[in-house]
Formats: sequence, structure tokens, C-alpha cells
Amino acid sequence: MCLGGGCNVRVVGRAEDEIRVDAQDALGALEGLEVRRVFSGWGFYQRGLLFAAAWEGEFRFRTRQGGHWVYEAVDHELLGRPDELVGAARTILARLEAELAAVRATRRRRPGVTGVREGGAWPRPR
Repeated sequence: MCLGGGCNVRVVGRAEDEIRVDAQDALGALEGLEVRRVFSGWGFYQRGLLFAAAWEGEFRFRTRQGGHWVYEAVDHELLGRPDELVGAARTILARLEAELAAVRATRRRRPGVTGVREGGAWPRPR
């Protein structure tokens, strides 16, 4: 609620929409790129793996640090350098895929666990 002299409210999503267009164009060389609406922004996926987002007025790469997901803002000028952006995206994707593979391997070794989350359901103990 705004009291007194009014509100200075940014139109949620406008900046993210513009970033999505720029980033999607710049990332065109990535095979299997999919862009989906997520909450107040856009998610960038490759083969179902979320690796970036247009969120809070920034293009951000998704990383895992200290067991938590972190969305690190990318220099806006990088969106104008598609070769560099694609290279950075491939680096992020490789890191995320390696972490996912490590998690899958760890879960396979645990007794009583049939596998990793597949088909939308968590594994059930045997």
C-alpha cells in the first residue's frame, strides 16, 4: 500500500522481458535452448537443466555454492558478445552437469536407494 505522495514502483517483468530477448538471441548457438517464464522473470534451460535466469533486472548464471543455489549477475555488455556468452554458458552447464552426475553417483552407491529423482518422483527405499 502506498501512503502519502505515491509510489515509485518498477513494472515487474519489463526489464526481464528485454533481457530475455537479448540473451535468447545471444545464446542462439546453444543446442536445445529453451526459455520458460518463471515467477518474476525467465529461466534458461538446456535439456531440462536450468542454468541461467533473467531475474531482478539482470541476466544471471545459476551456480551452486556452499550447498545453496546462487544466481550471479552477468555484465550486461556480455549480452552483446554472443561468442563469449555462449562460452560462459557452456562452462556453467558443464559444471552443473558434473555436479548432477556426482549427486547421481552418490545416490546410487547408498544402500536402499533405487536411483535419483526420475520422472518427477524421488527414489523410494527398497
